[in-house]
Amino acid sequence: MNNKDLFKNFYNDLYKEILDEYYLEIDNIHKKSKKSLTFTCVLFSIIPTILFWIIFFNKEYLIAFIIITIIYNISVILFIKSSHKDDRNEILNQIKYKILDDMITLITNEQDSEIMPNNRISQTSFERTNLFNLNNVHYTGSNYIQTSLDSIPIVLGDMNIYTYVDVTKEEYFYIGSRRFKRTYKTKKKKDIFVGCYIGSNMNRKNDSLIQIVPKNINNIINKKINNYYNFCPIELKLENLDFSKRYSVYSNDEIKARMVLTLTMMESINELENILDNKKYIIFKNDGRYSVFIENFTFENILNKYLSNKRNKNKEMDSIYNIYSDLSKLFEIVSILNNSK
Repeated sequence: MNNKDLFKNFYNDLYKEILDEYYLEIDNIHKKSKKSLTFTCVLFSIIPTILFWIIFFNKEYLIAFIIITIIYNISVILFIKSSHKDDRNEILNQIKYKILDDMITLITNEQDSEIMPNNRISQTSFERTNLFNLNNVHYTGSNYIQTSLDSIPIVLGDMNIYTYVDVTKEEYFYIGSRRFKRTYKTKKKKDIFVGCYIGSNMNRKNDSLIQIVPKNINNIINKKINNYYNFCPIELKLENLDFSKRYSVYSNDEIKARMVLTLTMMESINELENILDNKKYIIFKNDGRYSVFIENFTFENILNKYLSNKRNKNKEMDSIYNIYSDLSKLFEIVSILNNSK
């Protein structure tokens, strides 16, 4: 029996009850929608139509009257259905985050996890990773999560780190019959990083810093995009060949960096590639605190992929398992880093 079958067998009864409760809310919306649609159609469609025909009817304009009546009634019905669709989508959106919370609680066994969809990683935490050049980049985020794994507090969230670059645009215009070209410069948003942030508390200041970045980022640096990154002055040469093929390591304190990056730690970081092969940027402080940026992996994408607003209750368990599976990979990375300190 595979992991998916085990998961479904073990949690099927529990989630069947929860899903019944969730979808009962949606069914109620549908029932209210039908009643409201009937009432509103009578109030704003049928009655006005009858009055309109009684007061203004003229046989000469029969076709026009019929067309106006049809257009008006269709408009009213579409407007009402659209408003109730928004209500349904709002409930489905709430269900998404309830399921996300359930899955995180299930994986971490932490009952007090908190999810704040509209919040982002704190400015202080972002700044103290020291990975990006704060003079040239900006960031935004969402789905801020506070939880614990193995009694170690961690925070997670989606991040978009970006800058603005100068671009030259051209436009053509005419004066009389003559065509002219105007060239001007404007700003365009350029994404530097889109993905997930996970980390222990980075709010406390600590001067010792280790930055582990994908090896192929050097190709980016050579293309003069290093203005967006803030690398430490010392690049370390380490003994683990597999690790050195994958990552470049920068630090401002070589001795402390080597104390943190033991052979065991490097092997553990190598393991992360077998869990998620997305690019990872890992920051260590010398007291064991860390943060990880995982590219192209976000909670928002997971939820939208498996729990869109067009979904089927009978297939919901498959969607829940897929969310559980993806989140398990994320927390497995956290567990490996926690246990390698």
